[in-house]
Order: sequence, then C-alpha cells, then structure tokens
Amino acid sequence: MKNKPNIGIIGTGMMGSSHVDSIFQTRRANILWLVDTDKQILAGNLKKYNVPNGSTDYRDVLRDDNVDAVIVASPPFTHFETAMAAIQARKHFLLEKPMVINRPQMNRLVREAAKHKNLVVLVGSARHSRLQPKFHLIKKMIDDGDIGEVYHIHHIHLMRRTFIEYNPRGVWSLKKSLAGGGPFLDWGVYDVSFHLGLLGDRPKLAKIRRFIRNGLKVFRNPAIKSDVEEHGAAFMEFDTGLTWYYERGAGVQCEAANETRIFGTKGSLRFHFCSWDSPEIEHFWVTKNRIEKRTVRKVDMSKHPGDNPALLNHFFDCLAGKARPVMPVSLAAKHLDILFQILGK
Repeated sequence: MKNKPNIGIIGTGMMGSSHVDSIFQTRRANILWLVDTDKQILAGNLKKYNVPNGSTDYRDVLRDDNVDAVIVASPPFTHFETAMAAIQARKHFLLEKPMVINRPQMNRLVREAAKHKNLVVLVGSARHSRLQPKFHLIKKMIDDGDIGEVYHIHHIHLMRRTFIEYNPRGVWSLKKSLAGGGPFLDWGVYDVSFHLGLLGDRPKLAKIRRFIRNGLKVFRNPAIKSDVEEHGAAFMEFDTGLTWYYERGAGVQCEAANETRIFGTKGSLRFHFCSWDSPEIEHFWVTKNRIEKRTVRKVDMSKHPGDNPALLNHFFDCLAGKARPVMPVSLAAKHLDILFQILGK
C-alpha cells in the first residue's frame, strides 16, 4: 500500500471528529471522504477540515476505487450493515465499538470476516486498553510472576452521568434497539479488552451470576426516556479458576472511581487503567523474610500520543503490513459475548 493511504470516514459525530483530528495529528493518511446523514453538519465539517468529498450515503465511499480504507464511526445500529458492505467492497476498515449490537450480527460478521483474511479489520475496543503504556507494564509484571498466579479480578466504575451528557447527538445511546446496551457496551468493551488481555485472553467464561437495572437516572428533561441498563454487576467464573467481580454504572445514583484490583498468589495490584488517570501502579507483596511490602511503580506516559492517535497509528501500521490487528473481529466477539451474557442476551 502507498505511504499515505486514502481514508473515508463514515460518521462525523463525536468519534468521527476525533478520528479526523487524530489523522491530522499523525499525518499518516489522506482523508478523501466524510459521510454524515445530517447535510448541514456534513457541509460544515467538509469546510472545517477541507475534505474534498462528502456524502450522506456511505456506499458512495465504498464505490470509490481511490479509497484504501474506511473508518466506521457512525452509531452502533449502523455498524453491522456498514461493516458487511465494506467487506464486500474489499475495503480495509476500522470499526468503532461496540462492534455490533446483538449476537446474530456478531456471529455473521465473524464468519464473513474470516473469509477475507487479506482485509485489515480492526475493532476500536483496542483504544483505551491494549495500545497504551499502562497495559504493557501491568502485563509484564503479571507475565514475570510478580504477583504469582492471578486468581481474582475486581473492577468497578460508577457514574451519575450518561452518554448523552458528553455527546448530545447520541440520543440513540438510550435505546437498546439502537445502542445494544448502556455502559456495558459503551465502556465494557474496554474493560474486558484490558483485563482479559493481561492474561493473554486465555480464560474462557464458564459461569456467571449477574444483575442489571434501569430506570434509575433522573433526566432534567422529562421527555427523555431510556431503556438501556444503567447499573449492573457480574460475578464470573472462568475455566482457568479465575474469578472476576465486575460492576459498571452510568446513570446510577452513586459514584465510584474506575479502579481495578488484581489478586495473585504472591501479591496483588491496584490501579486505574485509563491513560488519563493516575500513572501509579500499586504493588502489594511479601519478602522472603515474610515482611509485607507496598511499592509503587509509575508508568511513563510521556511518549503516549493519546489513546485515539495510538489507535490510528496501529491501524496505519496494519495497513502498511508492519503489524497485525491487536483487536480483530474474532477477539472482539469473544469479549462482546461476555458482555451480552451480562446483559442477558
């Protein structure tokens, strides 16, 4: 592929605009097309970003032989149709998370992607997880045996705000038929990607107990209605003996920091995995003389370009044949299957 691939961006909302900004930051691709169903927003973005071509129909981009790859950043209910069309058009693509919104779509997309191994397909759930320095340092500590055999993970993050409070255009996020779910499909894809990735994605879910609740959020506008989950938790058992207590909420009337605790037979770790949170990793362990210790390792984040630029850099490396996708469709489906089980799908 040429040094700078030609890209089409399908969807210019919050994430689509972030992808445009990241491409300008990385300077590793040319943007040939923008797509948005809102003509006024599309016209404004074409002018703002000086992109030559625009359309309200994503199929116009897929028909352009000059386009090497597309970024699917439209709302989740459009992902399956657009991804399948991109495969049929033989276009490489980055597919935003959640990959799809239900199990039948997931199974069909996995089967179709498997038939086209020459296509680069990267799922966006790698963004806050596998492409940032915290992930690599923590994984190395676990791989090096610093805490022994991992037997339990505890992760919790509760917020009072919901998706539309930081993305007003995302009214679709309140409908299961359009979003697939609430915080478990918005943020859960990152949670599962990060935590299971630390263990090489070896554990397979064997048993689950869970709850989900909605109707908790009090919106200022009484006309706003939501049918997605707002709070939920799961206690999961895996075939390796690993257990994982996992709790998420957005719209729940409580707050808890995004914190992970990983327990091993020789020690434990406590940290906040997002790149913008504290870079400190707490390590609890015991010396050979049976003295209890707590040490702190600080992750060097100075060279991290930001989570979305890192995702785009990885995508462009894959297009150039310098890397393989860290989050292919098959792996994203394994993670999504766990989240679907939490949601009772």
